[in-house]
Amino acid sequence: MTALGQATARLLFDPVHALVFPSTCPGCGREVERPTRGPLCAACWRALPRHRGPVCPCGFPLPADGAAPCGRCRRGIAPFARGASLGPYEGTLRLLVHELKFHGRRRVAERLAEALLADVTVRAALTGAQVVVPVPLHPRRRRERGFNQSGLLARALARPHGLRVAEDALARREDTPPQTGLSAAGRRANVARAFVVRRRPAVAGRIVVLVDDVLTTGATARACARALVAAGAAEVRLVTAARVA
Repeated sequence: MTALGQATARLLFDPVHALVFPSTCPGCGREVERPTRGPLCAACWRALPRHRGPVCPCGFPLPADGAAPCGRCRRGIAPFARGASLGPYEGTLRLLVHELKFHGRRRVAERLAEALLADVTVRAALTGAQVVVPVPLHPRRRRERGFNQSGLLARALARPHGLRVAEDALARREDTPPQTGLSAAGRRANVARAFVVRRRPAVAGRIVVLVDDVLTTGATARACARALVAAGAAEVRLVTAARVA
């Protein structure tokens, strides 16, 4: 079925689904008018948290009184030529990431991608790129979860731009402990040698967009970017659904 056909089917199915299987929005408690476009109601989708305050072109936040670019970019050590994310990892945006990542609601990736593609900084990060690479899970975690949430998001972002997704180009060779609770230095050490490029021809000489669900300190994303650059990537850009404030 074509994308138009799928959209038409959802429009016809939604009123029946909402009547037979009513559901409430986890963001506000109101009824979800279009369940196939859930889990949020339309109002909560429109009101997703957005970033406030200055952001460096590489995607990392700047102090309120700080000048762009950031210190890493000024010193020439930032691994990202561009960076963008939808909003802070809080409220309904955090809820959506959890629904996708921990509750297996894969369709959330499509809706998050729609919201991301409506953002001018995200479109700029994708424009001119040649390949999209998701941050990989270790094979054991991938088997346990059944999918890679970053891979779903990468495919949904790449499709409207006609970009190729190299999902197996980057691999996580070490099953490192979760980053949650670690200091910034601990996070960097935890993932320092965790990633390796398995398919150099997929990224060598190309502008690569690295995709992940959440950016915290950036340790994981930077480790991935270093591996991509070492494999010959001409440029690495970063797109994430959310960023920890």
